[in-house]
Amino acid sequence: MAENQLYEERLSRINRAIRCEAVDSIPLIYAGAALPPRQMGLTIAEFIYNPLIGIEAHLDYMDKLGVDGCNTPPWFRPDVGFAVAWLSHIKMPGRELPDDALWQIDEKEMMKVEDYDTIISHGVGAFLEQYLPRVVDMREFMDGNAQTAKINPVMFQRVKERQYPIVAGAISTIPFESLCGGRSMTSFFMDLYRIPKKVKEAMDVMMPMYIGMALEGVAKSGIRSTWIGGWRSASAFLTPKHWNEFVFPYFRTVAAAMAEKDIVSILHLDHNWTRDLGRLRELPDRKCVLNPDGMTDIRKAREILGDRMAIMGDVPATLLATGNPDDVYKYVRDLIRDIGTKGLLLCTGCDAPVNAKHENMMAMYEAGREIR
Repeated sequence: MAENQLYEERLSRINRAIRCEAVDSIPLIYAGAALPPRQMGLTIAEFIYNPLIGIEAHLDYMDKLGVDGCNTPPWFRPDVGFAVAWLSHIKMPGRELPDDALWQIDEKEMMKVEDYDTIISHGVGAFLEQYLPRVVDMREFMDGNAQTAKINPVMFQRVKERQYPIVAGAISTIPFESLCGGRSMTSFFMDLYRIPKKVKEAMDVMMPMYIGMALEGVAKSGIRSTWIGGWRSASAFLTPKHWNEFVFPYFRTVAAAMAEKDIVSILHLDHNWTRDLGRLRELPDRKCVLNPDGMTDIRKAREILGDRMAIMGDVPATLLATGNPDDVYKYVRDLIRDIGTKGLLLCTGCDAPVNAKHENMMAMYEAGREIR
C-alpha cells in the first residue's frame, strides 16, 4: 500500500462520519490512555515517564484491536494537563502512588472565595500564577510542560506514520469544570446559590483562555478538531436555571468560536445530559460530535439531533470491565440497529477503563466491523 494511503482512507472515513455522510464502514475509534500499558506489559508509571515507549505501546495495542483511529493523542502528562483543567493536585504513579496505579485527581477546596476577585480584577493569568503553587510542585510542573512540548511533535508524527488519524488534536473545557475542581464540588455548587454574580463574572473573564487553549492545540497538532470536556456540568447535576446560566452559554461560545475557524468540537460529555439534548441543536450544524459516556440516552440523542451532529460512543465502561464478549457484542449490534450507521463513530463511553477485558474490547470492534 502506498505511503499514507491507509491513513488517508481512515481519515476520510472519520471525517465523513463527523459530517453525517454515508461511509463504507463505521469508523472504529479507540479512547483511553491507561489500558494500553496494562495490556502491553508496562506499568502506568513507565507509560507516563517514558513517553516514546508509552506511545509505541499505545499504538501496538490499537494494532491488536484493529481500529481506525484514536480519540485523543496517545500520550499525555496527567500532572500537567489535569492540574490546569481541574485546578487540583494530581497524585501520580511512581510518586505518591504505586508504579502501576492509575493517576488520581486529589480534589480539595484549594481555591478560596477571594480568588474569584483576583480573576475578575487581575485576569486568569495572575490568578494561575498565585494559585498553581498551591496544588503542584512548580519545578515538576515546568519540567512536565517542557517534556510535553518536546514529545508532542514527535508523537503526532509517529501516530501518522503508524497510519492512525487522531480525532481530537487539542484539549480544552469550560470555566465551570475548572472552578468546580478548584473550589471542590460541594463549595462550588453552593457558590452558584450564594455568589452567582461573582462566579459568572469570573467565568466570563476565564472563557477566552479556554478558547485560546483549543486554538493553540489545533495549531500545534495540525488536526482541525478539539476535545471539549464536560463532567460536573451535566444536566443531571444542575437545575435548569443554573445549567442555562453557567454551562450552556460557554459550550455554545467555544463551539461557535471553533466552527468559525472550521474546527470541529468533540463534546466529551460525562454523566447524564438527556434533559438538555435539545439545546445541542443550537450548536453549529455538523461541526460538533456528541461523545457521551453511556449515561446519556443515546437513542434520544439521535432522535433529537438527527444528522445535525455525529455521535461517538457509547459502549459503557462498566460493560467492558465486568461484562462478557456476548454482552458487548449484543450492546453494539443493538446500538447500531437503533441509531444507524450514518453519523456514528464506534467508541467506548468515555475512556476504556484500565480494567477492561481484552476480549470485551475485541468484541466491541468486531461487532462494528461486521456492519456496513
